[in-house]
Amino acid sequence: MLSMRYHRNMIRTTALLLLVGSAGLPAHTGPFDGREFKGRIAFSSDGNYNDEDDWGAFPVAIALLDAFGVTGKLVHVDYCNILGQNDPRFYREMVESVLGTAERYVLPRAILFDCQKDLNGALESIRGAIDASSADNPLYFVLAGPMEVPLLGIRKSDPAKRKHVYCISHSVWNDGFPQPEKEHLHRYSKRDIIQSGVHWVQIKAGSGLTDSTRTSSTPEQWALYHWMRDSKEARLGWIYSRLRVEDRCDVSDATMTYFLVTGDEEATAAKLRAVLAGKRLPAPADPRKAIRIEAENFPEWENVEMERRGYRSASHRLSVRLPKVGTGRIRTSFDEPYAADRGLYDVEVRYSDEERGGARLALCVNGVQQDASWTASADTTAWQSRTVAGVTINAGDEIMIEVQGDGRETTRLDFVQLHYRAQGAAEHSSR
Repeated sequence: MLSMRYHRNMIRTTALLLLVGSAGLPAHTGPFDGREFKGRIAFSSDGNYNDEDDWGAFPVAIALLDAFGVTGKLVHVDYCNILGQNDPRFYREMVESVLGTAERYVLPRAILFDCQKDLNGALESIRGAIDASSADNPLYFVLAGPMEVPLLGIRKSDPAKRKHVYCISHSVWNDGFPQPEKEHLHRYSKRDIIQSGVHWVQIKAGSGLTDSTRTSSTPEQWALYHWMRDSKEARLGWIYSRLRVEDRCDVSDATMTYFLVTGDEEATAAKLRAVLAGKRLPAPADPRKAIRIEAENFPEWENVEMERRGYRSASHRLSVRLPKVGTGRIRTSFDEPYAADRGLYDVEVRYSDEERGGARLALCVNGVQQDASWTASADTTAWQSRTVAGVTINAGDEIMIEVQGDGRETTRLDFVQLHYRAQGAAEHSSR
């Protein structure tokens, strides 16, 4: 039986939680409902070292905000934010992309901060944007570069305001877990951001907008963007020219902005074309049909540790491991953009164990175990999934995974994925 004392204590508070309900808690979906954007937007990019993709991704991101009519919600932009290194050619091209975008899409120069020239100004701008946040005016912070500058700005802010900030990322590299030879570019990781008290929103890696290899694009891949080249709109032609300078059509970081205004994690060149050239705006997700929460993104850990296994089978190449002895837990408050304020979900837990022993796992919501616990006892080290069906989860509810080791094996957690079934509550199903 898993931690009965813990469960008894939590069950005593369940009635109070139900009475309080969602009062004062966010009621997504959102932030964009097809007409209005609730809150404000901040943006952080690199582009001055290591990778040219931001030279094209930043203009595309701002073009998306313009197409949806929300550029007025942009309150902060920092760029060239790799502080440890600065390549003069990369720096020059990124500045051209940012300032050229600002001119064409009428961004106020007062919100633009070159981290190589005015780092303190960038940090103060982040602080001010966070401190102006509230439940009715949240801040959505798109992180298209390393974590250092965003974190330093967050640390300057009022801790009480950080609960109204949503940091959005999609990249293992940006998150601070690169290849070993690039580790010198990162002083901090997403774990530092998560532990600061903001909400972390991890979406799928933007592979649908990475139409290239690491160094070039094929003629077939370039053809996916010829609508930019051939457009009668001069701004789109200019964005295409930035891709040519980049020498490949990789605008993967724009995936986060596409998600921000649509709730869709799978941006493609065809979807960009529909919005930017066809002026066809998709209806926002209402709500998202699948929400994945990476195990390493749960803010609260007990007796677990990060494991960088370095292989692609783990989502975002990271997992969380339980040592061979004791009980481990990971917890998070459920607060995701474009999620139902009260939804019925099938909850998938992905895990692996070693070829011996039999750790037990359980899913809890607000301290109440959902369905029976299960044993991770398969004779395989491959990832496995257990789905608990028919779980009602409200905005603000605590989701917890508990793992009780038997002292003979290490158990790893990869992610928890919520598969939306319906609005509201229903009787729980059993698996």
